[in-house]
Amino acid sequence: MCWTEEVLFGPLLVFAVPMVAVAGAILAGIVRTISAHRLIEAAVRERMALMARGVDPSRIPGIRALGVLGMDAAAYDRHRAQGLLVWGFALLMGGVTFALVAGNLDAWTEGDWPVGVVAAAIGAALLLGGAIVWPKGKR
Repeated sequence: MCWTEEVLFGPLLVFAVPMVAVAGAILAGIVRTISAHRLIEAAVRERMALMARGVDPSRIPGIRALGVLGMDAAAYDRHRAQGLLVWGFALLMGGVTFALVAGNLDAWTEGDWPVGVVAAAIGAALLLGGAIVWPKGKR
């Protein structure tokens, strides 16, 4: 069988798009991590150069001000909690919809709807996690 035959080439294309998307997301995460590290490294070098020139260390802003993704700790906590809530809502609604559609279609077998319930349960767990990690006093 040749790799250009329709039997092999079609499914290869179907799975190629998600594989490229996942590989791109992983590569973007690696680039973002390296960029953040280099930014922190440049800030450390600048701080050390200022101290070597005799500037008072208490007058130099701390490196902690850069934070993760350019945010302070409270903004990062809100960012993380919002991500959990968004994904929780998306999975909960997608799972409920899948369970309802799978339960009502005659073409599908009786055993298909629990997949939607599992996705909805994961969405509910993410919603609960987002509510737990939300910064206190900042609702």
